[in-house]
Amino acid sequence: MKGNNGKGNVSERDEWETPQVLWDLLDNQYSFGLDCCANYNNTKSKFFAPDFISINSQSLLVKNGECCWMNPPFSKAYEMFKHFFKVVSKGVVIYRCDNIETKIWQDIILKNASWIFIFKGRISYEGMEGKGSRFPSALIGFNVDPPKNLNGTLLKLI
Repeated sequence: MKGNNGKGNVSERDEWETPQVLWDLLDNQYSFGLDCCANYNNTKSKFFAPDFISINSQSLLVKNGECCWMNPPFSKAYEMFKHFFKVVSKGVVIYRCDNIETKIWQDIILKNASWIFIFKGRISYEGMEGKGSRFPSALIGFNVDPPKNLNGTLLKLI
């Protein structure tokens, strides 16, 4: 798979995997119970949802208050974020933060997130060819404490 070629949120870039080192650090802090947008080949968690949209707030992992992780497919990000904030009681998401003026940021993320953490430097995602992403990435938290031991800037939302 190729890296970002400037085409935007297209399905050819949906399979970018969370770097294992970052996953391990975050999972150590949050003990993720569900990888919301993963499949058998790329999940980092014991439990994953290849069809996250079909999960409702009564799902056992969501209902039991498990902390959820989401690295959404770019081509379905708006739909995934909208559903995430609707059904998940707490969680962390990683997403691009180069266009915070867009509808997804203005209408969904900024109105629902507890905090946003912007990494210093770029993330090198797994599952793609090239030199990594051309855009900055952010962690978006919902009803959980901000991440520890990461280099970047934390924005707390009211």
